[in-house]
Amino acid sequence: MLTDEMLTIGLVVILGNISFLSGQSNEKRLLLDDQDVIHRELQTIRNRMTQLENENSIMKKQLQNTQVLGATAYTIWGRKFCPTVNGTSTIFSGLVAGKHFDEQGSGVNTLCLPHDPEPAPSDFPSKLHGGLYARIWGSEYQFNFRNVAINDDVPCAVCLINHASTCLMMPAKTKCPVGWHKQYSGVLIGAWSGEYSSEYICMDENPEFFEGTRTHDDNGRTLYPVRARCGSLPCPPYTDYQYISCVVCSL
Repeated sequence: MLTDEMLTIGLVVILGNISFLSGQSNEKRLLLDDQDVIHRELQTIRNRMTQLENENSIMKKQLQNTQVLGATAYTIWGRKFCPTVNGTSTIFSGLVAGKHFDEQGSGVNTLCLPHDPEPAPSDFPSKLHGGLYARIWGSEYQFNFRNVAINDDVPCAVCLINHASTCLMMPAKTKCPVGWHKQYSGVLIGAWSGEYSSEYICMDENPEFFEGTRTHDDNGRTLYPVRARCGSLPCPPYTDYQYISCVVCSL
């Protein structure tokens, strides 16, 4: 909106641009009280400032659309598909995989492997130096909880959140910070303390399993619930041997 202050500034600019001619009688003199000229100049300023306001509005909308069109991804552990919340869709569903519980090497991180794997390059060498290679295994629950039982194979899904820029897992919480959106909550999972290390993941509070796998005990990446231990971890607010919750939040 044009203000009196803006119009005053415009008038000053007009007066600064008005030149008075002198010395020759046949030259036209532009008078300060020429209302038609002043009106035209003011209208020019109004039009220009309206144009600038429109351009500014367009730029703001473009910036908002850029932010809205952002997206981020995360993995939900223990579920076959992603929750249909906050504009979330399933990129692919798969199975939880990682290093074998008694292996020192291979990867520490946990992966969600798709059900339709594609081969490595055909010219990748079949004979490796020393015959050494890393390995990856499927995963099994090592506890009974709601829908799942010990030795059930564990599903996962990779999820896309539209209209979000970041996603994080918060341990020991079931609610997201103010302004964040909850994707899912559950229980913190890790390796048994007597096994080789692996990462902590957040298993959904209503886990699923692959039917027909309950009779198999193949181990691989074994999943155990995480418990707090007092000492360097202060108690309170924590309590000894409490299970640790978790929540996944998007922004």
